Amino acid sequence: MRVVKIATLRATVVGAVFVLVAACAGWGTAVPLPEQDSFYAEPEGLADLANGTVLASRVIETESFWQPLSADAWQVQYKTIDNHGEPRAYIATILVPHQEWTGEGPRPLLSYQVAEDGVGSKCAPSYALRGGIEGGPSGAYAETGMIRLALQQGWALVVPDYQGPDSELFGAEGYVHGVLDGIRATRAFAPAAVDAAAPIGMWGYSGGAQATAIAAQAHTTYAPELPLSGVVLGGVVADLEATMAGFSGGIAGGAVVVGLVGLDRSYPEADVSQYLNESGREMLAASRADCVPNAALAYPFLDATTLEAWPGSITNNAELSRVVRKASPLFRPGVPAAPVLLHHAVADEFAPIGSARALAEKYCSAGIPVQLAENAIGEHGTEAMLGVPTALTYLADRFAAKPAASTC
Repeated sequence: MRVVKIATLRATVVGAVFVLVAACAGWGTAVPLPEQDSFYAEPEGLADLANGTVLASRVIETESFWQPLSADAWQVQYKTIDNHGEPRAYIATILVPHQEWTGEGPRPLLSYQVAEDGVGSKCAPSYALRGGIEGGPSGAYAETGMIRLALQQGWALVVPDYQGPDSELFGAEGYVHGVLDGIRATRAFAPAAVDAAAPIGMWGYSGGAQATAIAAQAHTTYAPELPLSGVVLGGVVADLEATMAGFSGGIAGGAVVVGLVGLDRSYPEADVSQYLNESGREMLAASRADCVPNAALAYPFLDATTLEAWPGSITNNAELSRVVRKASPLFRPGVPAAPVLLHHAVADEFAPIGSARALAEKYCSAGIPVQLAENAIGEHGTEAMLGVPTALTYLADRFAAKPAASTC
């Protein structure tokens, strides 16, 4: 097994630009970090509350690349369950476009999962949407453009901090609960006025697609009351282990460190540090609040093998492989109960096309209509934007209850 990559080249490039800007001007401090913001503080007495219960809310202003989003927006705190089975309070951002819905039926609701790709609260989408560029480099900020485009379709959105207050990267059970309970909370949040009959879609790219797939596969067992109409997975990390081989030693090889922190935090029983040498342990300690761009820039061209202890190993390690598979949609139980679009660059260097094809086949074998849209142009970073028109059209068709095409 080779270690860890979940970031996109897109996020790394954007992060590098942000850092250059910061070097010239310094970050602003208009919005406090979540751990310094009392709204994020978790109340007591959560255990007896229903999952998806709204605990608190506040009106916020949101932006994408220096421009405000044309939507009413709230941060909502809701009760859910983290990756360790403990009752917790997560945050989601709910956005309702200013434009009236002119389509047939009630306004659709889209749950958009960003590639949070980090182990610090500054990487969360709630912070990126409210803090804007002053929040610093993160994959979440890079994806606010997709959120803007979805709002322009007239859809209501929920954007959950599905990694939770402890930023548990790769915590798959937390992903399930964080995403699906975020949808429940949005439907229960009166100011958003989401109709009970509104169709629901799910969309994510890269690590966000990984979280989307994991949640969609658990939908019928965890939240079967949600009327899911369609799922879009772009550049999906279907087999987390398969994404690792191409990252170690690359220009953004430092992302390995954030990945190891995520595995260690989400699965402490794996005791990841036992496989690391002193240098590796020092890097983990220094990166426990990093987003991928931070570590990628701090440790460029990092080779995972240089972090290994002997005789312990973080590559070709059967024990760690079992842990990594817990966060891999391809190896998790269940399939979505709604039609699925997978759009993917054939030359994707970070999420190999073979894993996406295998995930499509898994869904097809269960009788789910799957549209696998392979792009011969570009790679992981470019597909994030090249695939947007296909994703928007697919979701619009599902919300309109049109028959789903299938390449199965």
